[in-house]
Amino acid sequence: MRKLLTGIMVLTAVAAGCGRAPEEASQTTMPPPDAFASERPPGTPTPISEARALTPGTEVVLQGRVMGVQNPFVAGRAVFVLGDEAIIAACSDHCSTPWDACCDPVEIRIKGTVTIQLIDEDGKVLSQGLKGVNGLKELSRVTVTGKVAPTSYASAFIVNADILYVEPGNPTP
Repeated sequence: MRKLLTGIMVLTAVAAGCGRAPEEASQTTMPPPDAFASERPPGTPTPISEARALTPGTEVVLQGRVMGVQNPFVAGRAVFVLGDEAIIAACSDHCSTPWDACCDPVEIRIKGTVTIQLIDEDGKVLSQGLKGVNGLKELSRVTVTGKVAPTSYASAFIVNADILYVEPGNPTP
């Protein structure tokens, strides 16, 4: 049942269209301890589309942009959606929410995205938003190291992050 609900939530988020104002995710004043790195972590990133085939518990390095859905941050939770720029693209010409990648078909957005979450020592998602922490926002380029979550499956790829590196600079489509 949990997998079904997660899948429905992911599909609903991905199906959101262009032009609607995003809901503001909660801001937090303190990043989770040791989660944000000041330098890009070592390792060669695996393309998100290839990483989707990894089994739960597998360590992985991913790189992408915060994009792929209209609201890539979950309010009050340490969760966001990371998109693979080789698979999906930000819509820059006509869209007030270019990070939703609405110009790409839903099935492509699903293939090119991963849900990134920070968890506590008990495996529970941290109860604080990540939008704005260490400059993390829509279209930020991020490198993530972590493990494929035990709850991850084909239509809802989830990674429990250990380290997040947010590239400096102002994201643009």
